[in-house]
Amino acid sequence: MGLALAMFFLLLLSLSEHIAFGHAYAAASGGCVSLLGFYARHMLGGWRAGAAFGAGAALLYGALWVLLQMEQTALVIGSLMLFAALASVMVLTRRVDWYGLFAAMRKPGPVAA
Repeated sequence: MGLALAMFFLLLLSLSEHIAFGHAYAAASGGCVSLLGFYARHMLGGWRAGAAFGAGAALLYGALWVLLQMEQTALVIGSLMLFAALASVMVLTRRVDWYGLFAAMRKPGPVAA
C-alpha cells in the first residue's frame, strides 16, 4: 500500500509532462484511489470497508489538491490540518490502556486440542 501511495507522485510527475497538471493530478489520484480501494476490499474482507478506505484516500488526495492550490498559505494551512489530525487522534485515544492492550496480545491463548 505504501508503494501505491509513492507511485502517485511518479504518475503525477510523468503525466504532468504531457497533459495539464489538473488532469494529471485527477488521473494519478483516481488511479491510486481505485487501486487502494480494490486492495483494501480484499484485505479488509468486504466492499464496504474497501469503499470506505478508498473514500478516505480520496479525501486525503482532495486535501492535498486544496493545499497545492493555496500557494501562499499552504504551509500554515497544512500545519493546521496536521495539528487538527493529531489532536483528533489524541482525543479519541485518550482512554485507551495501551499497556493493557499489548499485554493482552502477548498472553498465550489456549492450545487447541
